[in-house]
Amino acid sequence: MAITKKTTIKKTITPKQEIVAPTFAESVYSDKNIQISPRKLRLLVKTIKPLTVLSALSKLNFTNTKSARYLVKAIKTAVATAKNNYNLIPETLTFTNFLVNEGPKTKRTDKSHGSRFARGIIIRRHSRLTMVVKGQIK
Repeated sequence: MAITKKTTIKKTITPKQEIVAPTFAESVYSDKNIQISPRKLRLLVKTIKPLTVLSALSKLNFTNTKSARYLVKAIKTAVATAKNNYNLIPETLTFTNFLVNEGPKTKRTDKSHGSRFARGIIIRRHSRLTMVVKGQIK
C-alpha cells in the first residue's frame, strides 16, 4: 500500500502595484574653448537639435566636417555623464537646449600682408558650447 502525499499550492496575492509616472532629469555639458568658429558650429547644431541624441550621433558619424567631429565627442561625453552621474537611460535622451557662443579669440600679426588684410592681424575664433540633455531616470 503506497501512501500518497497531497500537496497544496499556496497562491500569494500581491497588492495592486501603483503605476508610477516616469521621472525625468537633466544633465548639462559645457565646453568653453573649442577651436572652431561659432558660425560653423551653429550650422550643424541647427540640423541635429530636433533629433534624439542617438539618432544625432548616427547622423554626425557620416558628416565629414570639423564641427561634426567636435560635436560627436561632446555628445558622447554628455551621454556618458548622464548615464553614470544621473542614472539616465541613454535611449530616452533628447536635447532640451543647445547654445553656441563666441569664445576667446587669438590674434596674431602676419607681416607678409603689410597694411592690407586688416593691418595684417589674423583672428582665430573659438566657440563655447553648452548642451542640456534630458532623459528618463532608471
